Amino acid sequence: MRRIRSNLNGSGFAIVVLAGVNLFILLCACVLLTSYRAPRFGVNIRPAATHFSIERFDRSLSHIITITPGETPRYYSEDKEIPGGLTGVKRLLDKWKETPVRPDSITIIIACDEAVSIGTVQTLADVIMQHGFTCAFYGRPPTDE
Repeated sequence: MRRIRSNLNGSGFAIVVLAGVNLFILLCACVLLTSYRAPRFGVNIRPAATHFSIERFDRSLSHIITITPGETPRYYSEDKEIPGGLTGVKRLLDKWKETPVRPDSITIIIACDEAVSIGTVQTLADVIMQHGFTCAFYGRPPTDE
């Protein structure tokens, strides 16, 4: 019986390891590209236990409004600051109301820092609901700290 020998220098294992690492990096890139995170603008949202269930929203029928803390809070829609404060928010909601979709099927998600006063958050939620939109809050689930 004849023995078969290879003329390779033994770099086959290194190529297999390199291919595995490349596949792992490609998998990580695919996961990161498809993940969706709400814009937070450096806002710290304190995790809190809740009895509400986490739901999935249709992105085409939802908008995110972020409130930053301060003496006069600033409001952001998606990734742009809303000029004019709460009056600007009302103008933006009027503009969103003009779409052909019924306002009660659109969800406005509020993301805010824990330093934002509850009065500011409730005022915004009231304005959103007065325009006929559904209002929700963005948060992170509690951690085991």
